[in-house]
Amino acid sequence: MQRAVEGLSDGEAAELAELGADDDVSFDLAAAAIDIATIRYEDMPAGVADKVLLAAGVRPSGMTIPTTLPGVLPQKFAPAAAPSTLSTIMSAVEPAKPSQDAPVIPITQARRSRAPMVIAYLAAAAGIAVGIGAYLWKDAQVVEKVVIQDPPIKPTPSPSQARRTLLESAKDVKTLAWTATPDVAAKGAAGDVVWSPSKQEGYMRFTGLATNDPKVLQYQLWIFDKDRDDKYPVDGGVFDVGPDGEVVVKISPKLYVHEPVLFAVTVEAPGGVVVSKRERIVVTAAPPKAG
Repeated sequence: MQRAVEGLSDGEAAELAELGADDDVSFDLAAAAIDIATIRYEDMPAGVADKVLLAAGVRPSGMTIPTTLPGVLPQKFAPAAAPSTLSTIMSAVEPAKPSQDAPVIPITQARRSRAPMVIAYLAAAAGIAVGIGAYLWKDAQVVEKVVIQDPPIKPTPSPSQARRTLLESAKDVKTLAWTATPDVAAKGAAGDVVWSPSKQEGYMRFTGLATNDPKVLQYQLWIFDKDRDDKYPVDGGVFDVGPDGEVVVKISPKLYVHEPVLFAVTVEAPGGVVVSKRERIVVTAAPPKAG
């Protein structure tokens, strides 16, 4: 039994020969049967490790593996070209058909050969996993590069363009001409105001109104509503007049205007006021009185 499992020393082998039992292989066969019965996993077929390692691109120098050629000792690896596709790697791991004349390898040698076989399996699996991971990562990068473009932003129309659009679209829009007052800033002032009650939208157009310095004073619009006290007209916003001549200003009412009966522009401090003293009124516009 010891000879089958662990081997004998020279003295032990001589002693066994003297007993005439050195040709008895019954113990060897029994040990082999026990050894085979206790193997917990299937060995890699002889020669497959060659293909797996070469297909996976592994080049361990000096490493030896079993061979399928009869009568030939284990040989070292020779450099081989790395596989180019995943299908090449998969086809390389197909089991090779063993030769009928292949020598029987002792169990102890088979056990010693399991380590390189396991390494070959792991190397092939790692190569396949890395290849698949690289392929998926590449696809992910392509997806990340897809840029979703926002719809083009339409340019905001100028006050002059918006005024024309209001005149063309609003059925209830009214146009009222400005009347200049004796104020010095109103000398030569003219223009009109357009207003749509349904859209609560309107624009003021001026020509000849004096240029103002916003750091010193600003113009402010007031809208007198039929349903409100005249002491508290609706603030229509502050604006400036530059040296360009004609200017169009959008009306920005702070409250809902039910029925305007008068539009008036005053000169106020920078930023405007909540309640105007109406000391300087430059232009006014009112609808014609009924009847």
